[in-house]
Amino acid sequence: MAQPPGESIAVLDDSSTTRLLQPAGNGGRGVPVAEFVSAISELAGRDGSAGWLAAILNAAANQVASIGGAAAERVWGRDTTALVTMATPADGRLIQQGPNFRLTGRWDAVTGAAFAHWLLLRADLDGAAHWVLLGRDAVEQAQRTDITGLRTTGICDVTVADTVVDASSVYPCADENTRTETEFVAPAVVTGAAAAAAVLGAAAGIWQTHVDQVRERLATSYGSEDTAERTASAVVVAETASAIDAATLQLEESLHAPATPAARAQLQAIARARDAADRLLASGNRHALDATDPVTRLWLDVSAGYRLAVRILDDPDAG
Repeated sequence: MAQPPGESIAVLDDSSTTRLLQPAGNGGRGVPVAEFVSAISELAGRDGSAGWLAAILNAAANQVASIGGAAAERVWGRDTTALVTMATPADGRLIQQGPNFRLTGRWDAVTGAAFAHWLLLRADLDGAAHWVLLGRDAVEQAQRTDITGLRTTGICDVTVADTVVDASSVYPCADENTRTETEFVAPAVVTGAAAAAAVLGAAAGIWQTHVDQVRERLATSYGSEDTAERTASAVVVAETASAIDAATLQLEESLHAPATPAARAQLQAIARARDAADRLLASGNRHALDATDPVTRLWLDVSAGYRLAVRILDDPDAG
């Protein structure tokens, strides 16, 4: 297993963060989805990479739990601290061979693959999507170094080449839209909400950090700050806050919707957050291309998270 960088060590070692959606019966916290979304947003506001990593690891744990007790026992039966990640696009192909299957596929940009003990990969079997649960030793990984932003999230391309997979590792992707329990949130909706919460949280972090920097600058400028610039900055700050608030409301409401309309709302929410972050970054030249500026770092995380979230949300039935 790859040695995670410092920022990710804190996330991976914090069981209260990585096990929010892991079932309580399997050593996790099993918190309500709304509480999970709020926690991810708060974490991402401080560290966009940490928020994204925690979002995807928890979404994968929730997906394993939704598959059933056999999958959960396989992942956490011997080690309740085991981490699982997932790839939602059905970029693999299963072929039945007697009682078992052969799996071939390549899944791009899998978050946390460098750290996870288990991977839940989506693959096609005769036109129907299935989940395949594999240990990390059963896959090949190539670390991605070309993604700007989210640099500490262990993103890898994952490849499986004509590998025999036993039937106990393959699970059909169930239609959860028929569930009617009041508190039930479909796994696909949870996964989309997790990704969106990380993007929105990082965008909110940009806003807060920018505001704090402006206040500090004004406190030390002794009134010498340009009045027109201050007015324009105040307008952008207000518009950004309004956009992020609206996106957050959309995300919260999506938790009560079926998969397809929920994904649509979550896509709109992350687009709002990304656009708001772009406007704030462009409102002045103080943040531009300064990798040491926390605003710039969070903006890079928002941009990368947005692109990865779109890939997840483009297939709202991946659950």
